[in-house]
Amino acid sequence: MVVFARTLLALSAIQVEISSASRCSSAAIEKPDLVGASILDIQAQEAHNFSAVSLGPGNNEGGRYTISFCNITVTHTHPGWNDTVHTQVRLPLEGWNGRFQGLGGGGYSTGFGATYMTYAVAQGFASASTDGGLTTADGSSTIPTDLSWALISKGNVDWPLLHNYATKATNDMAVIGQQITKSYYQKPANYSYFAGCSGGGRQALMMAQQYPDVFDGILAVAPAINLQTFIPAGYWPSRIMHETDVYPSPCEINAFTEAAVKICDRLDGVEDGIISDPDRCYINATHFVIEAAWSGSRSVSEQYGWFGVNKDADISSYYISTTCSANSTCSSARSDLFGNWFKYLVAKDSTFATNNMTEKQFFDAMHSSLLEYTSLVGNTDPDLSSFKASGGKLITWHGLADEVIPPKGTVSYYEEVLKADPDARDYHRFFEALGVAHCYGGPGPVPNGAMSQLVEWVENDQAPAVLHATRGSNNTARDLCPYPLRQTYIGGDFRNATSFTCV
Repeated sequence: MVVFARTLLALSAIQVEISSASRCSSAAIEKPDLVGASILDIQAQEAHNFSAVSLGPGNNEGGRYTISFCNITVTHTHPGWNDTVHTQVRLPLEGWNGRFQGLGGGGYSTGFGATYMTYAVAQGFASASTDGGLTTADGSSTIPTDLSWALISKGNVDWPLLHNYATKATNDMAVIGQQITKSYYQKPANYSYFAGCSGGGRQALMMAQQYPDVFDGILAVAPAINLQTFIPAGYWPSRIMHETDVYPSPCEINAFTEAAVKICDRLDGVEDGIISDPDRCYINATHFVIEAAWSGSRSVSEQYGWFGVNKDADISSYYISTTCSANSTCSSARSDLFGNWFKYLVAKDSTFATNNMTEKQFFDAMHSSLLEYTSLVGNTDPDLSSFKASGGKLITWHGLADEVIPPKGTVSYYEEVLKADPDARDYHRFFEALGVAHCYGGPGPVPNGAMSQLVEWVENDQAPAVLHATRGSNNTARDLCPYPLRQTYIGGDFRNATSFTCV
């Protein structure tokens, strides 16, 4: 009898495994119904004990996670567009939390695949990511600074691909992911969420604005809104360097940042290596190139320019990137993120020399960028009434030491949202993360639990009075204040959240 029982248990285990594998197959997965698209292929297979380093958008809790999941790739095209888009969907074999999470990309990419998805699955989410059909000439996936996919030929933008990048592919990913989740588990997700940082943060706000009934909760971190303006404007300090033929060394650049932090650190009442109130940091750089990064091109042209980054941002990473030889002769390093926008979308010429632009040419190019691309990638519509009506909840946070995207752009957008609806805080809350760099990093603590707080808001109506933040590089914990409130030191160990209050 013991042997017989063991045999039955073994057969039962085999049956469960076969049943699981049969559900995760191309034949078992129902083809998604996607308006305006044609499904070309579905591939599905189980992945067991897959291990990868991963993290979530806007957190610094990355690590190696080992997961088992149903791995599905859906390939589709939009007839007449000549595009081929791949959507990855990963579904936990065990421990599904009943939720779906769409994931954004960054830079000029619409998705980062396993970089975000492994973490999401490890948290129990069914997850999805898309490549947007954006590939290089050899068919490989693009890197975040590569924009070559946007140009068919000299003078001709690939508008369908740009539309995929801007809006279409992200919504397609959501529709495909939700339908695949329902097909596999034989029931729809109880709730759907989206999370993204940088370009993914732009995708997040785009979904709230243009597809307001798709996601129940949206987390938008350091959103790259006003892309058509802040991206080309980021080249302003490099243009100044070329015009003046003055190239500060990385050490010199960092010395200005360190001096600014030292002067403005105590504005909140404590010295912790963080500028808590950038608007009161009234200092100017004697070095014109440094000042160009801090004040931005908006100081020259309010009509076509843009904000600079705050004074504790690492401007040597993107805004003033230089390299020096052994004899201390310095020159400008490539600034692909900013420069490629001029090449591929403004000049529409991959050989365009950005280092030869005069001031007039620069602002003429900025004007052209605004005219051609605002409606496509601006994503700054403050009217979120449809998202509100659908019952959606939206959390946005932005690091004030962001070295890529000037936080004042996000502040400006949120103020417009509040003008359009003074009660917008009922469904959209914005938090400034003091001392935090782009998406994560820097001395300031990161709100790693923002997604969990969003879930509580959506599912239990527990609106976040503050965002809990931990693990800054200076070993601090803080409660991030809802805008326009700011953290103020009230006494005690500055590393503890209880030593600050929101004022």
